[in-house]
Amino acid sequence: MVKLLLYVHDFEIREIYLKLAAEINIECEVVHSFEQFYKNRKGQHYSGLLVDIVSSIRASAFDRAKLADLMEVYPSLRLRWDPVEENIRTYMTGAGTGQRITLKQFVETYCQTFKARSLRFNVRKELCCNVLCSSYADVADELVLKSVTIDLSIGGCFLFSTQRHSTGSILWLRFIDLIDNAPIQVEVLWGREWGKTMSLPGVGVRFLTIKPEQLQEIKAMVGNGQSD
Repeated sequence: MVKLLLYVHDFEIREIYLKLAAEINIECEVVHSFEQFYKNRKGQHYSGLLVDIVSSIRASAFDRAKLADLMEVYPSLRLRWDPVEENIRTYMTGAGTGQRITLKQFVETYCQTFKARSLRFNVRKELCCNVLCSSYADVADELVLKSVTIDLSIGGCFLFSTQRHSTGSILWLRFIDLIDNAPIQVEVLWGREWGKTMSLPGVGVRFLTIKPEQLQEIKAMVGNGQSD
């Protein structure tokens, strides 16, 4: 049986997700708080991650950072319970407008072929890289947003930004410090808005399309390892 992590806060919505999972023979381990979860973890292995959108928006900074890390490692699907239509809406990177992927399709297509692994995170290093950020791959340099990374891993980075980017949106980053600074496609996993906290604002992103040569350069900067 495929085993997934399910991040959700609300009890009633959790039960709705678990009922659907049971109907299609999926086992889910529920996470309400990663800090509490780590205290009780027993080295379990997982084949994917389900994230309730409302819970991720209300999550603590610690939980948002861990979700961003996990989304770099595991097949991930965002869920939202629609109380009006009484159904579960799903959101996954790469699904075009109007296209839907069911939980069953997600598991069969992505999770069953994914080798289950314990919770491991890409090593993050505090590193200031100069970055040009745009919503499109081919934009003149004078029209892009100039930014810097706050931290970097082989799976993604936290990018300084005072602009608001919605979760799931696609951006293109050019790392000026790389020898090959061709645009890298990234997905926004979470954001920290300007003025909301006494912390640097920005977005956590994961790399979607990156050249092997670029990845090797980043590995040299941050190291190849993963941490538990």
